[in-house]
Amino acid sequence: MNVLEAEPKEAGPPAAVASQEIPTFEYAEFSALLNRDPEVLLKHPCVVSGFTDHWKASELWKDLARLKDDFGSLPVTAGAPQFTTNTAMQMCQVRTDFGTYIDYVRQPERVGDLFDGKWCKGDLETFQRLGLPLYSGNIRIVRHSREPVFEMVDPVVPASLQCLNDAIPYYYQTGNHFWLYVSIKGALTPLHQDNNSVIAYLAQIRGRKHALLFSPDDKRCYYKQGVGYMDPLDPDESDFPDWRQARRWEAILEEGELLIWGPEWAHHVRTLSDSVTVSFDIVNSTNLAGFTRSQDWREELGNFARKNDALIRERVRDPELIALLDEGTNSAIGARMMICVLRAALESGTDPIKQEMLDILEHEG
Repeated sequence: MNVLEAEPKEAGPPAAVASQEIPTFEYAEFSALLNRDPEVLLKHPCVVSGFTDHWKASELWKDLARLKDDFGSLPVTAGAPQFTTNTAMQMCQVRTDFGTYIDYVRQPERVGDLFDGKWCKGDLETFQRLGLPLYSGNIRIVRHSREPVFEMVDPVVPASLQCLNDAIPYYYQTGNHFWLYVSIKGALTPLHQDNNSVIAYLAQIRGRKHALLFSPDDKRCYYKQGVGYMDPLDPDESDFPDWRQARRWEAILEEGELLIWGPEWAHHVRTLSDSVTVSFDIVNSTNLAGFTRSQDWREELGNFARKNDALIRERVRDPELIALLDEGTNSAIGARMMICVLRAALESGTDPIKQEMLDILEHEG
């Protein structure tokens, strides 16, 4: 949809700044574009229509009752906003299960009784004062590449987009890379950059969303150490005096469309109508080095190693890793454990992906 048709003020950026409309492609056009320029997503985001047409999820996941039946028992948190990315932001959050959250989405007026005693940040009074709906975005439904849920979103990656996820050890165990977002009008994901330097997309199953994106090249304009990310709908001039110099890329994401962006692109997303969205993280040759150097998966893998201390000591006979388990940080443990896993995998044959990761990690040491 043309951004000029977007809802005024609430959904759009400050009037003083013109936005660059994110280009839209039919699926075949996007595939051809990727073939011509595999690095196009480093340059600008894209909206793609037609990619999700054959997904089973495109119809089945519009049904909130189906989602509750399939995933209702899984634990989640729900926040207003989804999370905070600026020290000045206030947030309320509940700890619940996905089924109860779906009940809230269906009947938001029941927020008081559904979440009585479940507030882990703020309270009902503060929540009502904030004027934002609760938004859950951390349900964990994928932990390995063979999860049955992938049958619902097949193919999960556009055919012309290289994907190396399955070649990366512990990829789905060291972070959530498959996201299911269910939200009501007004739900907010504030400006942020994704962990692990991934390529990412939003696939709109139901409803509409408004998105603003910013290139990592402009980060100095929208991010300040000690403060966080700016609010692109209401920038604080004192903290972000150069915000007008950052190019804004804007789109209204309609049902059946995919919004995809490259690594480190900052994004701010607001739900315009009750919505179901699938998001997925991708690593390929354009961002493998960035992924390998990131700290996020290291923390997760290190935490896993600590929780399985006895098993790791028994199976991984590496003195440096054992020493780190005694007194190292989670990040250092995770990096060393990945080195051990990569070395073991390469003993049975060459693998350019694992070799590149190993070379990067060993060079750091």
